Amino acid sequence: MIKEIKALTFNTLIYGAGHILARIVTFLLLPLYTNVFNPNDYGVISLAYAFMGFMSVVLHYGLDAALLKRYVQSDVSEKTGYLTSAWFSFLVTSIGFGLLITLLRNWLGPIILGSADNRLMTLVGWIIALDIMWSIPQLIFRAEEKPYIYITNSLLNVLGSLTLNLLFVLKLGMGIYGVLLSNFIVSGSLFLLTLPAILKRIKSSAISVLAWKKMMRFGLPFLPSGIFAMIMELADRYILKEMTDLTTVGVYSAGYKLGMLMMLIVMGFNMGWQPFFLKVGGTTEQKPLFARITTYVLAILGFIWIILLVWVDDIVRIQLGSITVYDVAYWSSTNIVPWIALGYVFHGLYLLQLPGVFQQEKSIWVASTRAIGALSNIVLNIYLIPYYGAIGAAIATCISFMVMAVILFSVNRTLYPIAYEWSRLLRIAILMIAVYLLHAVSSHDLFVKVMLTLFYPVGLTMAGFLNHSERAWIRRSLNVWPKQSN
Repeated sequence: MIKEIKALTFNTLIYGAGHILARIVTFLLLPLYTNVFNPNDYGVISLAYAFMGFMSVVLHYGLDAALLKRYVQSDVSEKTGYLTSAWFSFLVTSIGFGLLITLLRNWLGPIILGSADNRLMTLVGWIIALDIMWSIPQLIFRAEEKPYIYITNSLLNVLGSLTLNLLFVLKLGMGIYGVLLSNFIVSGSLFLLTLPAILKRIKSSAISVLAWKKMMRFGLPFLPSGIFAMIMELADRYILKEMTDLTTVGVYSAGYKLGMLMMLIVMGFNMGWQPFFLKVGGTTEQKPLFARITTYVLAILGFIWIILLVWVDDIVRIQLGSITVYDVAYWSSTNIVPWIALGYVFHGLYLLQLPGVFQQEKSIWVASTRAIGALSNIVLNIYLIPYYGAIGAAIATCISFMVMAVILFSVNRTLYPIAYEWSRLLRIAILMIAVYLLHAVSSHDLFVKVMLTLFYPVGLTMAGFLNHSERAWIRRSLNVWPKQSN
């Protein structure tokens, strides 16, 4: 078990880091956006990114998940057929989407972005198309376990986006158009950079309608499930826009971004988790391994959640020269962060339960659980926003992710039952609740925050969270480290 967990840890660190690099650029740019743009303008930017995320899921139409599964589990000749068929499918749909958005930009811009500047909608359409195309080589690099190429491309995405945003927005004063233009240039460059890797692996003669249909039978249920997932992430923004205004959307989106730091970690883990459980298989012998991984992952996510809960107000006030990470107009957004972050903890629990669905090829359950989650999210947003405003939207998101995790657990009790380490999971939950309550009633001076942060790991240790073999491993590690340093 230790060997498998080490392998998962390595893959998670490598591919998770790549995923985090690809997404963290929007976090690194928050000081720029929140200090240059007013909440109304930032509301337009957040809607653009929200739409890009939504359409990215739609234009992958589940074929990416199916390609990963078939590519990992097939021999060399089959890999070529699967990749060629999938890549040309993505090429046709991506170009078609870019052209369609260009034609309808005058009509779509005010509806989707709340802006009449048709240049913005055109850029958004082609950014989405290019991102789809360069995400496929990244998926193949993961499948082939080529971490350095994967990381390099992710790093280029970050550095390019940062550099061009600073140039176009800060130096040239191009505003929202500069933000999207920088994204377009970087996405186009990465598409061209990764294209040779794809061309070496595909053959036009290997295009197979049969292979495409085989992938789509497994992958198609991921299309509605992906749409439902994005509805969960976007519904709050658009419902807030209709029930309040763009300023509220801008402030809420700034807080949501901080809560999504948890999402980055969860999805970074999933970058290693999905190929891992596909390779080790879904036999009964693997179930204790999956249970142990669940315990470890939730323990780590619980600690990260506590760090965000306790320190988020300090994070947004960090001085960067003459400015702060967030402009004062956005400081009130921190009250939604614990709810958004907790929602992604539940999302992590949901992802941990996917091995049975993949191994049994019952992807319909992914679509079903996400559909229920999306519906609950919309209903809860409509109900809670009039009473509680932005924080009501955050609570709705949290509850929806929890509903998804609970439903998939119920399905797996029949489909793929796992004996989880319930006593240890209960300790994690109790300590998270305890820290939340103590944080709510205590003063927020530095000493108290440090004590609240340490309360969780110390509490787990004192409550007997570690078993005998884990304590022995820690003792051995502590004994080895000093010797290695001499």
